Amino acid sequence: MKRPTYILIAFGTILSVAATLVVLSGKLNELSNDGTANSSVAFRSIALYWTLSVGLLLMVANRKRYWKQYLLGAFSVVLCITCIELILRVLAPALALREFHFLRSSQQHHILLPDTQYHLGRFEGEDIVVQTNIDGLRTHHSRENFLSLDRRIVCLGDSFTFGAWVQDAEAYPQILESLLRERAGNNSVGVLNAGILSYSPLLEEQMLERVVKHYKPHVVTLMLDCTDIGDDYHYSLEYDPEQKEGPFNGPYVTKPKPHFGALWRFAEPLHPSIMAPFKLLDRLGSDYQPMDPFDYYKFKIQVAGQVETERFFIYRHPLDVTRQYFDATWDTINRIAEGCKAINAEFILYVAPRYHHWNTKECPENWEAFAYALDEPYQYELFRYFEAKAESASFKIVNMLPAFQSTQKYPLVFRTDPHWNPQGNRFVANLLLRSLESDPTAETTP
Repeated sequence: MKRPTYILIAFGTILSVAATLVVLSGKLNELSNDGTANSSVAFRSIALYWTLSVGLLLMVANRKRYWKQYLLGAFSVVLCITCIELILRVLAPALALREFHFLRSSQQHHILLPDTQYHLGRFEGEDIVVQTNIDGLRTHHSRENFLSLDRRIVCLGDSFTFGAWVQDAEAYPQILESLLRERAGNNSVGVLNAGILSYSPLLEEQMLERVVKHYKPHVVTLMLDCTDIGDDYHYSLEYDPEQKEGPFNGPYVTKPKPHFGALWRFAEPLHPSIMAPFKLLDRLGSDYQPMDPFDYYKFKIQVAGQVETERFFIYRHPLDVTRQYFDATWDTINRIAEGCKAINAEFILYVAPRYHHWNTKECPENWEAFAYALDEPYQYELFRYFEAKAESASFKIVNMLPAFQSTQKYPLVFRTDPHWNPQGNRFVANLLLRSLESDPTAETTP
């Protein structure tokens, strides 16, 4: 080997040793989300890229002597990767899809990629696939297609509206569209699913202003969940409508995670080591903003001298104590209603219960049972608050609790997750159908 090769190898080794010392010193912790960088990932990444760089330098140094072997080796590697990719796509088709993840947005806090087919995950033995349109909504409707319909309804909401752990066609907005079309006897009615996981009224207000209004809806519904009060408080801590770039910190939209097919997904345990240098460069950028999809589990609020760490804090305190947080969400809902009025759309608020409000036998293996008991002392305050508001509200408020309490349908949620299962989504779609058609007899067989 020539001298430049030795110099480059020595230079790379010095850089690797320096990087190792930086990790050992704890300086890397300052760039982590929680102040504690994963040093083992950093060490593996340093070793990986040192090995790759030395190997590449040796190959370049000996290219004239071994070029035929290199060519054969490269062909073999490409052929092997191609075969493995094809086999994985046959055995596990979902691996070929992009892994579900959010993009951080200065406009809407978090959004989904447009025109993308996601793998939400495997749940209770089924791979859940999510297809988005040009605006990152879980719907088959394009703007042009939706605008051509005679009757247009948009459903705002969080994961319950989005359809967590059900297929696209099993989410209640999609079922509602089928029911309305069946009733109309034609396809002139459209229902747009504008629900996004972990949204609350504060983010749904942004969704209405920046996306939904362009679909020119005749009716806009908002499905309110009991976590929305806490989520609104949590998001309000970083919400600033006066910011020029958008109400939330960070870039207009972050770069998506890389996706190179089934083999890339299969090799997920290697991703942290491979991507570490690129993540470090992103963090050094001036507009970097971390995107933690489970940030709301770091929830903290002081209520009546007690530190609450769950969004379900409204279950544990009387309305006299929590009213200010309800009022903040109510103000946001009123702004949404005004926004709907400005685009000549009727606005309807639906207040949804959780399974423990109507049947504690549901969801026996609830994964988030740590967050709340099944009989919290003030778990019905949500409905009491909005029942009182219904008397003076300028829009329709529908309390869904009585319908759930009176139904014999079971189960309506998953065994291990409190979200509505396919039957639960169909039940909700029928409730909305009766409400929208103002016909208490409107019902179809689930």
